[in-house]
Amino acid sequence: MMTVDMYIALVFLLMVISFVLQYFLRRKYNITTPDRFFKFVNNTHKWIEIFLFVLVIIIIGLFWFVQHWVWVYLLIAIGVVLLSLRAYVEYKYEREERQYIITLVNLVTSCVLFGLLLVNYS
Repeated sequence: MMTVDMYIALVFLLMVISFVLQYFLRRKYNITTPDRFFKFVNNTHKWIEIFLFVLVIIIIGLFWFVQHWVWVYLLIAIGVVLLSLRAYVEYKYEREERQYIITLVNLVTSCVLFGLLLVNYS
């Protein structure tokens, strides 16, 4: 089992690798940085992400009262679903912008971080 210091160092290293990878991918494929944090592709995409966000807020509220690890696993699953949906929609509707590549890097980084968290603290 890793200590907290080792875990924080590993998370920091993984985040640095992710940012460097995103930087080089943006330069190589000429991917522009979006003006906003995220833009929705269409109205259906917008409402699905709003629904998932409301679901996250409800789960956080439930975790506040019923502290059980199942809620944490559910939050992780919703995060993975959200990033997967975002990457799919960007690939399907805005393939020429190549923003889905950056979203996939974020998805892989998140999965590795959540995997480390689950392995060490479950």
